[in-house]
Amino acid sequence: MNDAELRTRVGVADLLASYQFFVDAGKIRTVSQLFTEDAVFKNNAEEHVGPQGVLDFFVSVKDSFINSGLLPARHYLSSIRVDPRPDGSASTYSCFQFVGTKGLDHWGTYRDEVVPVGDGWKFQRREAIVEGYAEGSPVLVLGLGTNA
Repeated sequence: MNDAELRTRVGVADLLASYQFFVDAGKIRTVSQLFTEDAVFKNNAEEHVGPQGVLDFFVSVKDSFINSGLLPARHYLSSIRVDPRPDGSASTYSCFQFVGTKGLDHWGTYRDEVVPVGDGWKFQRREAIVEGYAEGSPVLVLGLGTNA
């Protein structure tokens, strides 16, 4: 692994960790700034474009999670794969679990396209796909989950 590949892998891993940290801390405006102006954030139900679209999504779902009695909660990330590309961008794959005060609530995968911006990284595309959830999860009410 050369220096450029190492820097990409570490920088992108920091972006992934920052997303989890800021979501768990409720800093949704900061989360939205991790996306490029034309980024696409896709979940099971819909797509949102740009930082404002990402912010609008989190604003629209936050009350369901607050009222669910799950908070405080944490996202756990695993099976992280970062694939640097010759053009300087990278793609990622990772698995997540969302665990709250009632235990494991939902889980799934992230698939990302990320680009270097300044001295950091931003999401150009993020697919957050819920693959399963516990009974009574807010993701079911919000239409964000499938138990296919």
